[in-house]
Amino acid sequence: MEVNRDEAARALGIAQKKWLAGDSAGALRIARKSHSLYPTALSEKLITEYENTTSPQPQKEEEQQQQKQQQPDSELRSRHKSATAKPKEEDTNTRTHTPQQLASVRAVISAKHDYYKVLDAERTATDAELKRAYRKSALLFHPDKNFAPGADEAFKLVAHAFTILSDPDKRAHYDRYGVADKSSDFSQQQPQQRRRAPATMFEDEISPEDLFNMFFGGDTGGRFGVQFGPNVRFAQHFQSPNRRHQQQQQQREEDDSERSIWSACLQFMPLVFLVLSLFGSSLLSLLFAGNVMPNYSFEMSPPYTELHRTYARSVKYWVDPAEYARSSLGTAAGSSRELRSFERDVEAQYVSRLQFKCRQEKEHKRMAIHQAQGWFGIGNDRTKLQAAMDLPLPACDELKRFR
Repeated sequence: MEVNRDEAARALGIAQKKWLAGDSAGALRIARKSHSLYPTALSEKLITEYENTTSPQPQKEEEQQQQKQQQPDSELRSRHKSATAKPKEEDTNTRTHTPQQLASVRAVISAKHDYYKVLDAERTATDAELKRAYRKSALLFHPDKNFAPGADEAFKLVAHAFTILSDPDKRAHYDRYGVADKSSDFSQQQPQQRRRAPATMFEDEISPEDLFNMFFGGDTGGRFGVQFGPNVRFAQHFQSPNRRHQQQQQQREEDDSERSIWSACLQFMPLVFLVLSLFGSSLLSLLFAGNVMPNYSFEMSPPYTELHRTYARSVKYWVDPAEYARSSLGTAAGSSRELRSFERDVEAQYVSRLQFKCRQEKEHKRMAIHQAQGWFGIGNDRTKLQAAMDLPLPACDELKRFR
């Protein structure tokens, strides 16, 4: 989307800095995130380069060691004294928090499984509204500005909630099913547990520090992931070159194994299509006979011409009469339990459909108001502005009535 262009460009700059610093895994992760926000030829080129080459090893540590060896002992001792004395002064003067900060932290932690409450956003919020909510919350709970107990966890929860809700697929999955495992604590997950793994849906997330830098233009160099002040608590030490090389080699081996599996599957695809074309209908009828749920539509269009209503919320939906008669719901074997389960799925799909339409309507209205206001007041059309502000939101109204 056009609105993500700036964030994508900023993320690409951070990825290039990580690459030059020797963090090839972080560079590849952020480059992929930039490409998902706003695909460009440069991001695609960098992803290919990062996947197929090894990043240069940073030389900063070796140069600093050589410089320290050449410095006189007296200068090193004076620097050591000044470096050890300064943090104590800052700790005693700045590590305070207000009751409001503590209350905000506790509210976020108590609502950690409700991502909309964590970001203080509505369930129908648009992408732009979610970004504004993240900016506000990230600054509020950043551990260098908020020293209340639990601010670290609140800051991570805010980043995690935005990562889920800013992705359309993950947001749709969360809106329908919620959090899969509420017994797990996100704040206690280790960074290596959030590595890319295609088996689960909510992994491959960008770290809270990198996400903050993408929004506020921070630099990811140095000892800390976020260079926001002297008391940042997210210490993220760089790994040794040997360890990074092992991880890069392991990642390349995993990618090679995935490619080999896909190539083997592609070789058998023609045979699979041939079998399905000859015996597909027979196999499906044998496998799912007596337990097939009918297809349905929320609008009447052939072949969906038979009107039904759900028992609980009276949601209208249309089915194919012939298909419904052949299904388990239309036969004598159909039970009321199966019908209730089927109707719950219909109502859940109806709510998801309303939420999607509501977001579209709100985004359309916002763009119409923005265009009518002109550029810094130039070209302001009051008639168009009033018409834009009066635009109805039928899906949002229906969603409110449904709840």
